Amino acid sequence: MKELLVLEKKATTRKIDKKHSVLLILLILAFVGVIVAGCIMNYAHAANNNKEIAALSEKVEEAKTENEELERFLNDKNHDEYYEKIAREEYDYAKPGERVFYDSSFGNKK
Repeated sequence: MKELLVLEKKATTRKIDKKHSVLLILLILAFVGVIVAGCIMNYAHAANNNKEIAALSEKVEEAKTENEELERFLNDKNHDEYYEKIAREEYDYAKPGERVFYDSSFGNKK
């Protein structure tokens, strides 16, 4: 009878061990899945950040170029030529005594 009880205890212990091992394996798989998902999300986020960095770097370079042009303009002592150019091109001004001719057919083509 004692032998039977010992065998029954071993059988129930094995069932418990199998349940625990299956549960432990499932927990480990879930943990690994969470870690892998986190790594994938971090990689995607890093790739997106790299694209933003490239776009911002390009904007910085454009701003530096524009600043250099503005500094050259400010360092130039003769601004009259620039203002004359703007007045002629943007506002259609002319010098006193100057004759300006306009092409009236320009833009009226059908």
